[in-house]
Amino acid sequence: MILALALVTASGADAKAVKIVRNSSALEFSYAWPAQAAAIPALNRWMQTDADKIFKREAAAARSDFQNSKKSNYPFHQHEIQMAWETAGQSTRLLSLDGSFYGFTGGAHGLGSSSALLWDGARNAKIDIQQLLAVGQTWTGAIRQPFCVLLNRERAKRREEPIKPGGMFTECPAYKELTVLIADKNSNNRFDHVQVTADPYVAGPYVEGPYVIDLPITAAMIDRLKPEFRPSFEPQRPVQ
Repeated sequence: MILALALVTASGADAKAVKIVRNSSALEFSYAWPAQAAAIPALNRWMQTDADKIFKREAAAARSDFQNSKKSNYPFHQHEIQMAWETAGQSTRLLSLDGSFYGFTGGAHGLGSSSALLWDGARNAKIDIQQLLAVGQTWTGAIRQPFCVLLNRERAKRREEPIKPGGMFTECPAYKELTVLIADKNSNNRFDHVQVTADPYVAGPYVEGPYVIDLPITAAMIDRLKPEFRPSFEPQRPVQ
């Protein structure tokens, strides 16, 4: 396989966005992350390790598929794997990244999925949203309840008909099936929204694509945070 590394990053203030590209006749592979992540040495190393892990897994699968196609005399379709991270928001302490994955392995179509990564600069480590909250507190209900309302509004728009309970892709997905990340929508270095994504086949059929719903972070939600994280957030009006 032919390997290529593009846009090698520098550390600290001189950091640049990184994109790793490794292509062969069996696989087109890319993995990218923004300058904000590259500027953090520990996170930059995590990204490089994750890229290597995904590449090794997908390269092995592509080689196996290619070899089997030769043995069985059926057409081989080059695999394509893309992983990209974008900055969803950054405060003095926290960096939130929005991840998107696309994979085509020879089926009828490729398939995308979402992911989230939250980095705590004080701990120099990945954390999750629950770790932002005080003991005994949760955001699950505050997120899922308005999400379900807005999801059905968007479903009705895409399907051009009211949502009728009991049918396929009419129920609200479980919280664990969703990708949840915090975002700074007005770019003032304080998080103001929760971005909730239901990937294809989670809330609707493939043709409807992903559902991405932005929910305001309210004052009540901020009250549930540990005190040290509250300066990273600003309250918004609840969903109407």
